[in-house]
Amino acid sequence: MSSATDTWKSLSLPWQVAFEEAWAAYRAGTFGVGAVLVDPANDDSIVTAGRNRVMQQQRSPRTLSGNMTAHAEMNAFAELDQFDAEGLHLYTTLEPCLMCAATAMLMKVEHVHFAARDEFNAGMDELWGKHSLTAGWQPTSTGPFDGPLGHFGRLLAMTFNLEQLVGQSAEQLARDEQPALAGLIDRIATDDQWMAIRKSGTVHRALGHLWGDLEAIG
Repeated sequence: MSSATDTWKSLSLPWQVAFEEAWAAYRAGTFGVGAVLVDPANDDSIVTAGRNRVMQQQRSPRTLSGNMTAHAEMNAFAELDQFDAEGLHLYTTLEPCLMCAATAMLMKVEHVHFAARDEFNAGMDELWGKHSLTAGWQPTSTGPFDGPLGHFGRLLAMTFNLEQLVGQSAEQLARDEQPALAGLIDRIATDDQWMAIRKSGTVHRALGHLWGDLEAIG
């Protein structure tokens, strides 16, 4: 059985950076999602990286923030120095939403790698496939991760729903679709050690702290 450390070390650099970006977004109090664009023709070198900044205000060039356009993938696209993302691969810790999936098609992304499924976007791939234009543009995809790493990616994003959208449909859907993960999020909200990690710890340390709980989810 793999440990958190072994799993983290086995991840490629793009995945490590994507999770680091997601952790930074989580710690900032917004949706914990991170994304990178990678050039597979150049040894999988990272071209750009982005994080969710929906709840942050950072008015700097090529950074989206403070509104619902400021998703991780959108910020990775905004950092590009080229006209589109043709031939590039997108790595993201959460399955792309309607906006990000559509943008990936328009930007000609070749392949999407995602760590965790998003219940809000269930069945969306079938939607794109029904239209001749989007069916031809839709990138291939790989994901999600099985086990703890996939659960961790979902937890970082879903925490915002449970903490900041209380009583709204987004919270209820998350609880209905991911009851075990929602229970874990509720429990760690009163875990002093977790709160200390959330304040100043690394994503590797965070993953290690939750590893047993994430394994138990199955």
